[in-house]
Amino acid sequence: MKPVRLPAELAKTAVVFGLALVFLLFIAGPLQLRYGMTGLLLTEAGLLVLALGAAFVSRDVPGQVFPWHAPRLREVFGALLVWLGSYIVVMLVALVTQFLFPQQMTEVAVGMGDLFATVPLWARVLIVAVCPAVCEEMLFRGYLLHRLRPLPLWARALVCGVLFGAFHLDPLRFLPTAILGVALSWAVLQSRSLFPGMLMHFFNNGLSVLATLAVGEAAYTEVIDSAAAVEAAITVQVLGAYLFLCGLSPWLLWAGTALLRGKGRPGGDRARTAFVCLVVSAVCLGGGSLLVMRGM
Repeated sequence: MKPVRLPAELAKTAVVFGLALVFLLFIAGPLQLRYGMTGLLLTEAGLLVLALGAAFVSRDVPGQVFPWHAPRLREVFGALLVWLGSYIVVMLVALVTQFLFPQQMTEVAVGMGDLFATVPLWARVLIVAVCPAVCEEMLFRGYLLHRLRPLPLWARALVCGVLFGAFHLDPLRFLPTAILGVALSWAVLQSRSLFPGMLMHFFNNGLSVLATLAVGEAAYTEVIDSAAAVEAAITVQVLGAYLFLCGLSPWLLWAGTALLRGKGRPGGDRARTAFVCLVVSAVCLGGGSLLVMRGM
């Protein structure tokens, strides 16, 4: 077996990621502007073709680049726990961003809501939830994550998450998307299967679809169309409450990781992990409580 060279693997990662950006800017972007949700569907198909084509050109073994095994029930629960642990953090970061840039975030939300409303529910689920869960995961948690294999697990998850955040080409959404990307990458690395990442991605994007249905498309646009109303709704107390909830995140991530990893693989120093979880929880609970009391 040939040794894996870091520079060569990183070069392949950079080339394929660069091709994905070129495709997004010069092909997918115009398609989405002209054809809306159909253009978004074609974008996802293009990312899938890029992932498969890159693996073919690199002469990779499909089972190694796109790892897969029959889904296990513990992996389903593990994926949901890791997603929930990361989603709480993502929501806090998104709320802080919305608090700082209400006008810009409102414009993004309105644009997404109006775009989703152009197709029926089944098409929304297919294009917004199912296709990204398959196509984007094949590219990022499949090909790109495989190319990063010379790095330690934590570094692979971090780099792949950063690439995932940068790929969405939105500075305001970069950090929340990158955090989600790290969680997706970590789940795939721990389970050695794309299934948990696809499940988490589907569940996360599915919530966006449900958000447009919660109050109806017209009411949804009316509610979020005022930056002032959005800014007024995000108070110090709200931020404190979410920071308080973040105290649960490390425990959810730890439990989810254990389920994804299974019994036959080492899980590191449990005492040290528990200590880190306790420290992070204490900081989140203390900071969240202070913000809530300050806002009262």
